[in-house]
Amino acid sequence: MPHFDYKARSKEGRIETGSIEAADRRSAIHRLQEQGLSPVTVVAGKAAKPGVLGKLLERGKALQTRPKSEPDDSALEKLRGKAPKREQVGLSLLKRLLELHSSGMPIGDAIRILSQRLSQPEQKELASTLWRDLSEGLTLAGAMSRQPRYFAASVCYVIEAGEATGSLAPILKKVIDYLEERSAIRKTMIASMIYPLVICGFAFVVVVLFLTVLLPRIEDMMKKIGGEMTLSARILMDGSAILIQYGPYLLVLAIVASISFKQWRRSPKGLEVTDRWLLKLPFLGRIYLLSDLFQSGSLVSTLLESGINTTETLRLTERTIQNTELRRRFNVARGQINEGLGISQAFKRNAFMPDIALDILAVGENTGHLGKSMNEITGSFREELSQRLGQLTMIVSSGALFCAFVIVALIAIGIVSSVMGISQELSM
Repeated sequence: MPHFDYKARSKEGRIETGSIEAADRRSAIHRLQEQGLSPVTVVAGKAAKPGVLGKLLERGKALQTRPKSEPDDSALEKLRGKAPKREQVGLSLLKRLLELHSSGMPIGDAIRILSQRLSQPEQKELASTLWRDLSEGLTLAGAMSRQPRYFAASVCYVIEAGEATGSLAPILKKVIDYLEERSAIRKTMIASMIYPLVICGFAFVVVVLFLTVLLPRIEDMMKKIGGEMTLSARILMDGSAILIQYGPYLLVLAIVASISFKQWRRSPKGLEVTDRWLLKLPFLGRIYLLSDLFQSGSLVSTLLESGINTTETLRLTERTIQNTELRRRFNVARGQINEGLGISQAFKRNAFMPDIALDILAVGENTGHLGKSMNEITGSFREELSQRLGQLTMIVSSGALFCAFVIVALIAIGIVSSVMGISQELSM
């Protein structure tokens, strides 16, 4: 009977290796699961080495039967000059991994097959790297944590929890849904800001042309005729002269200030202060708050619905909160929860969530459906975040249009009034 070498995870979380006899690979996987092991890799035992003639025959057969690889969506995007982003590469790999693992294939074998079958170069290289780390004994979460360019730390923490509980497939599904939703929000935000940026750019070009080309010509014409510029035109000309004279210095000063601010923000104290400032901004502060609440709420509901206990769920969630002030509040609340205080009460004491969300959370806590209540809260956070982003787009667009209209109107008034002054002097 054939032998199969395996690497599997026990119920205690230990990695075990060995060999097992079975009629085929599927039977070997089934026998391991009956023994309470979660297979990571199951491969056929090494057979006797074939002779030289056998090797040549096998190689020729492989060349004849090798299927032609079809380019996937990511490869087509690269051929069109649109190389996929690294986060999208990781997301695409997780989707393929879920498809194979949901069919009953161990996670290690699924990664191995992806490293051989994928045609997109970056995805193939990522899968090969993950397979190499898995072969060295790392878990999937540990292998993914070595690729921070493709997988965020929060994703690795959730995968780690799924491996610990043995329910990796539903965890992967929830992670993919969360990443797709976050990507959709980001794309919406970027698309909504394109129009205001185009308007601002157009207004800037128009103003520069008026101040540097048209107004100087009008001023020269007025001097030749002997007329005088009106007050509005003179203000525009003086402003243009000041801008041309001191503009480069102001630009250099702005660049130096921006670099200095970024360096200060990278320090622990600077990050703490600026994160606190961000939450206090009149309109943007709410957007930053909702973004972090949406991410942490999604993670809490995912972990709770996957069977992770509350203590471990809160510990994993705390690592994923980006804003240091919110993370500090969550940390204090987590300590109070571990001491026996209710989750909704602890969050309320530390002002971590809005009151209406805490009311829903309290109901779920009392009825024993905390994960479901957190999922509902997360949905409300997402809706409000989308509304806020839409309002931000409208405000920025309206502000850009208004500023462009005011500047162009002032320039037009200056030019028209100067021309009318010239015509009146000529008529006299």
